[in-house]
Amino acid sequence: MNFEDIIGQDRAVRFLRRAYEKNRVPHALLYTGIPGIGKRTTALAFASLLQCRSAKGTVACGICPSCKKIDSGNHPDLVFVEPSGAFIKIEQIRALRNEFALKPFEGNRRIAIIADAHTMNPEAANTLLKILEEPPKGAFMILTAHQVSDLLPTIVSRCQHIAFAPLSSELIAEKLVTKRKSGRQVADIAAVWAQGSLGMALQADLKKVAQERNQLIEQFETLSLNKMHSLLGFAESLSKDKDNLLNNLEMLKVWIRDILFGKLCPKKILNKDLVEKIEEFSQRYSVSSLLAKIKILQGAQVAAQKGRNRRLVLEVMLIRLCQE
Repeated sequence: MNFEDIIGQDRAVRFLRRAYEKNRVPHALLYTGIPGIGKRTTALAFASLLQCRSAKGTVACGICPSCKKIDSGNHPDLVFVEPSGAFIKIEQIRALRNEFALKPFEGNRRIAIIADAHTMNPEAANTLLKILEEPPKGAFMILTAHQVSDLLPTIVSRCQHIAFAPLSSELIAEKLVTKRKSGRQVADIAAVWAQGSLGMALQADLKKVAQERNQLIEQFETLSLNKMHSLLGFAESLSKDKDNLLNNLEMLKVWIRDILFGKLCPKKILNKDLVEKIEEFSQRYSVSSLLAKIKILQGAQVAAQKGRNRRLVLEVMLIRLCQE
């Protein structure tokens, strides 16, 4: 595992390379970003580099005993902590503290990767804070989380924060074509649906995603305030599919965005297989109306992420969209 395995996170990799080259590696790093964009892969790649016995520059050799043990998940100086059920519990952080109290078995440092650190319960977070305040000699930590605001500010302040960006739709589509042997049309649809997460796209049923996108758009475009029963039924069906809610809202937002670009810059349309339909719909709406629709959808996305009443949020969203 090395930095060449990281896709689309050049900024984060450059920072880590410089820190390693200058021997200024912080005792704790915090990687934030949506799931499936390479945070865990980057954490393992950096751990491999730090523990590698034959690194060439900033590239782990991949063949020394240390690299092989990290690749197999059996390195005695690498501790991996992840949620036990829904949370990371205090017992897990106490166990980590005990691990850090021991001298490294094979190298000069012990490394902990705490995945989904935002799932720590309050007791676990406070215990981790004490470790960060007085880190044992030779101890190094990498935390991953969705966003900074999900963690205690005191934890964030004791880590070097690196933000991981969502990947572009174009890059995700290219990887789906090469890694999944997908057709480009289906890859483009799934890439939009994945909202910047390559991991999500690689795990998806691509044909199902394409079919559901078509159904979503067809239902959406038939909505009307004169058919309130259908509108409320659509809101209910969206709210029940909570695992895909944000993805579905993104698909609708991209659909409206494409209609807008159908008026302004057709070359920038993302749903390329629906160009004729998009150009037809672009004649029905004004630019100001389409911009207002996008703003309404963005507001619904934010409300859904904050855990608001999904069905109510969607009902209000659809009514406002139909008014526009």
